[in-house]
Amino acid sequence: MVKKKRLEIDELSLLSPLEERIMSFIWENPESTVSEISQNLNVSLSSVAVTIDRLCKHGYVSRERKRVDKRIKYVYSPVLSKEEAKRKMVEDILDTLMERFEDIVVSYFHRRSGDDKS
Repeated sequence: MVKKKRLEIDELSLLSPLEERIMSFIWENPESTVSEISQNLNVSLSSVAVTIDRLCKHGYVSRERKRVDKRIKYVYSPVLSKEEAKRKMVEDILDTLMERFEDIVVSYFHRRSGDDKS
């Protein structure tokens, strides 16, 4: 199986296939534990743990300690709705492109909007 890598432009990264699967699960099942996610997605516990840490770091998921089954565990919930996450990704892409290629990006949007009739 070929591992699909996420698109990376400098510090910008879009969701990998596993990150997308985890986010879909968390949107449908807020306050999930790593073990619940792992079992339901049939993905190793360590893969889910590493991936969910990355999602927390990028602001897609929050982590909170709660009592679950008489034990203290971390539970994960979405910080952003699906629409907010899409908007964040697009804004991150555009911000990065503007920082690196401002003239080209502005010119492109002028052409797309019909402002540039040449």
